Amino acid sequence: MAAPAPLLRCPGSAPPWLSSSPFFFRRRRRPSPPPALSGCRRQDYSHSSDMGVRGSSAFKLRLYANLNVQNSAQEWVEESRRLFYLRTVNNVTNNIYKGTTPLRAGNLQNELSEDHRGLNYPSLHNLREHVSSKSIVNRHDNAELVKHSMVNQPARSVSAPINVVDNSVKQLSMPSGSKVEIPWRDCSSAEDLPLDISNTEATLELDDKAHDVDDEKEHKLITKKVVPSFSTKASLSKESANARKALAGIYDKVLVVDNIESARSTAQLLTTKYKSFIHACDTEVANIVVKEETPVGHGEVICFSIYSSNSNTQVADFGNGKTCIWVDVLDGGRDVLMEFAPFFEDPSIKKVWHNYSFDSHVIENHGIKVDGFHADTMHLARLWDSSRRTDGGYSLEGLTNDHRVMDAVPKDLPYAGKTSMKTIFGRKKVRKDGSEGKIISIEPVEKLQREDRELWICYSSLDSMSTLRLYESLKSKLETKEWIFDGCPRGTMYDFYEEYWRPFGALLVKMETEGMLVDRAYLSEIEKAAVAEREVAADKFRKWASKYCPDAKYMNVNSDTQIRQLLFGGIENRHKSGETWPLSKTFKVPNEESVAADGNKTSKYRTIKLCSIVEDLKIDMFTPSGWPSVSGDALRSLAGKIPTEHIYTIDDNQGDDEDTGGSEDPELDIDENSSYGTSYEAFGGGKKGKEACHAIAALCEICSIDSLISNFILPLQGDHISCTEGRIHCSLNINTETGRLSARTPNLQNQPALEKDRYKIRQAFVAAPGNSLIVADYGQLELRILAHLTNCKSMLDAFKAGGDFHSRTAMNMYQHIRDAVHEKKVLLEWHPQPGQEKSPVPLLKDAFGAERRKAKMLNFSIAYGKTAVGLSRDWKFQSYAPGFC
Repeated sequence: MAAPAPLLRCPGSAPPWLSSSPFFFRRRRRPSPPPALSGCRRQDYSHSSDMGVRGSSAFKLRLYANLNVQNSAQEWVEESRRLFYLRTVNNVTNNIYKGTTPLRAGNLQNELSEDHRGLNYPSLHNLREHVSSKSIVNRHDNAELVKHSMVNQPARSVSAPINVVDNSVKQLSMPSGSKVEIPWRDCSSAEDLPLDISNTEATLELDDKAHDVDDEKEHKLITKKVVPSFSTKASLSKESANARKALAGIYDKVLVVDNIESARSTAQLLTTKYKSFIHACDTEVANIVVKEETPVGHGEVICFSIYSSNSNTQVADFGNGKTCIWVDVLDGGRDVLMEFAPFFEDPSIKKVWHNYSFDSHVIENHGIKVDGFHADTMHLARLWDSSRRTDGGYSLEGLTNDHRVMDAVPKDLPYAGKTSMKTIFGRKKVRKDGSEGKIISIEPVEKLQREDRELWICYSSLDSMSTLRLYESLKSKLETKEWIFDGCPRGTMYDFYEEYWRPFGALLVKMETEGMLVDRAYLSEIEKAAVAEREVAADKFRKWASKYCPDAKYMNVNSDTQIRQLLFGGIENRHKSGETWPLSKTFKVPNEESVAADGNKTSKYRTIKLCSIVEDLKIDMFTPSGWPSVSGDALRSLAGKIPTEHIYTIDDNQGDDEDTGGSEDPELDIDENSSYGTSYEAFGGGKKGKEACHAIAALCEICSIDSLISNFILPLQGDHISCTEGRIHCSLNINTETGRLSARTPNLQNQPALEKDRYKIRQAFVAAPGNSLIVADYGQLELRILAHLTNCKSMLDAFKAGGDFHSRTAMNMYQHIRDAVHEKKVLLEWHPQPGQEKSPVPLLKDAFGAERRKAKMLNFSIAYGKTAVGLSRDWKFQSYAPGFC
C-alpha cells in the first residue's frame, strides 16, 4: 500500500498563499522536525481565507487566499483555530497511517464530520496545546497589505486530499498511488515583506506518476497575481465629478441615432423641415494622432452631432424635447453615416463648424464630399481678435468659457461652455503602492463611447451645441464692427467675413485635400547622399580629436556633453562661482567595433574616457545653466568662416610637430574672404590652429546636415502626412497676427533657402504629368504698405523706380555692390523677353546673395521693431554701434 501524499511546509515559513513575490517557488528538501517553540501566539486570519486541493488526471493543487483584516478579534481567533485544526488533521491522519498516533482511537471520518467551526475540538485538544504559531500583523486602513511571519510544525500526510472551502471539509478523490511533495519556499522570516492578500492563486502541477516521498525531483509552484485589490485608476476629483454631473443634464435633450431606420428619418427632417436652419456640426474621430498625422486619409468618424437653429435662434425639435442629434457610427455602422450624405453634400444647407478643415477631411475619408460651408468659428474668432494667445487661445473650450466672447449669446440659446475631455474622462493613474500618481490617462474614445456611453453622448453633443452658441455670439460682435475700405464704409466686419474669409477658408480646405506631389524616389537618393556626407564629416572630427584624446575616435558627435568635455573641460560655470566642468569624464557609447573587454563576452556598449584637449578656448555663448554652449552658432564662432569645399581637405597623415603657414601647405589654403575663428589661436595658430578650425567646421557641417535630414528630407517621406497617391497634405491656417498663412504637418513654407539647399530639396516638389508649377509671390507687400502708411519718400521712390527692393537696399549699403551695378556687371532686376532664357549678366540677388540677405533683415527689422542688439545677432556681429538703428 502506497503511503498517502503529505502536505509539507517548512518550519518558520509563511504559508505560500501569503507570499507576494517572487512567483516561482524553488525546490526544497523535505524539512526536518522543528525544535520545540514556546511563548508564541497563533497566526490570526479572517474567515475569508480558504484552501482547496483538487485532484485530476493532471493533478493540480490550488491554494487560494483572500485574507482581509477584520476588526473583530474574535474572528481572528476563530480562524486561527480553524486553520490549526486543518493542520493537525494532517498530522493525525499520517500518524494513524503509520500506527504511531498518541490520540485515542476513533473513526477519522467521524472526527472530520464534527463541526470544526466550533471553538473546541475535543479529540485534538491535547495535541493542540503542544503546537504553537506566532505572527506579526500590521493592520492597514484599507486592509490590503499585511506583513507577516509564521512558525509551525510541519504537516505530515493525509490519506486523501482535503478540500476546505467556506468552512466545510470534504475528502477529494485523486489517482490512487499518487504521492506528492510540496516544496515550499525557503523557511526565512517574511515579516518585512509587504503583501497584497486580496487575490493570489498558487498552482502546483504534477503528473500521475508515483514519486517517493523523499524524491528530490523539482516541481514548479507558480503563483500568479490576478485582479488587484485596488483599482489602477484613481477616483474622480471633485472638479471632475461636478463637471460630469453638470454634463449629464443635457442627455434628455439628445436624440440618439444608432440604426438605419432612425438615421433615415432624422436625415429627412434635416433636409426638408429644417433645411433652412443653420446647423452646427462636430465629429469625434478615432485612429489618428492629431498632432502628427494629416486628417486626409487618416482617421475614422465614430460619432457626430448636429445642433440646429433658425435665424431667430429657434432651436430645431426632433420630438419629445430632443434638440440635438447624436449619431453612433462606431456600432451603427457606415450605412448609418451614409444616410446623412445628402445632408452633408447639399450646398444649400448651411453648416457651421469649429475647425472645418479637420471635420470635413475625416468625413470625406468615408466617401462623403462635404459642401454648404457657412462659417468656421475659429476664423470668426481670429477676425474678432487676432492676438488671442492666452485663456485657451482659439480652442472651443477656451472661447466658449470666456465671458468676453460669449456675452452676446442670444437668450433663447442656453449658455454652457465646453468641458475638456481630460476633465470629464481623465483619471490619475495609481502607483503600485496604491497612492495616487500625477499622470492623467484617458481611455480610447471607442471604449469611452461603449462603456461610458451616456456621458460620452453628452460630451460629444455639447461640442455642436457650443459651436452654434459661439457662432451666434461672434456674429453679433462682428456685426457691430464697421468695415471701412479706402476711407469708405463697406458694411460690417461680418460682411467682410462673408465676402472674403468664407470663400478663402473653403479654398484652403480644397488645397489641403489636393495636396502637393513629391518625388519620393528623389528624396530617398538625396537622403543617402546626406547620410554619407555626414559620416565623412563625423570621421574627420573624430580623427582630429583622437590626436589629443585617443578615445575620441569612439565618441558620439551628436552628444553636446561629450563635445563640451573635449573643448571646455575644466572651465568654470558662469553662474556658479567655484563650480567647474571636470577635466576628464567617462562615457558609455555603442561598441560598434565589437571589442571584448578583458577577454569577456562582447558587450553592446563600451566605456570611453574623454579629456579636455584645449585650454582657454574663448566663447561668448552660454547655456541658461551657465556652461559654454556647443550649438551650431557657437561652434561656427569657434571655427570661423570656412568654405564647405575646404572643410574636408585636412591631411591627417601630416606630422603634428610642423608649424607651417598657409602658403607652405597648399591643402590648407583658404581664399581671402575666409577667416578663422577663436579656436585658431587657442590651438597655437599655424597648422594646428587651421586643423582645429577645419575639424570644428566639420562638426558644424554635421549639425547642418542633421537639420536638413530631420526637418526636411525625412518628414517629406513620412506616410503620416501623405495618402495613397503620394501627395503631401499639410494643414493651412489663418492664425498669424500679420495675416499671413501658416502651414504645419509639415510646414511647407519652411523649406531651406536656396543658398542653403545643398541637396536641392526643393526639386522634390514636382507637378503631375501634363501640369506645371507656377511660383507667384507679392513683391514686398508689407514694405509697400509700410511706405504708404508712413509716406516715407525714400521708400516710395524706391518702389516707383522698380526693381527688387531688397537688392536696392543692399546696393545702398555696400559700395562694391553699387560699383558693380554702375559698371553693369550685375542687374537689379531682369524681365525676360520672348526667346530669352538667361539674363545677359548675373542678377544682384544671385551674385551678392549674402549681402542681399542682410539688407532684407534690415528692412523687416525696421518694419517689425527689431532692436539693434537683435539685428547684430542676426548679422553675426560681436558688437554694434549705439544709435545705428
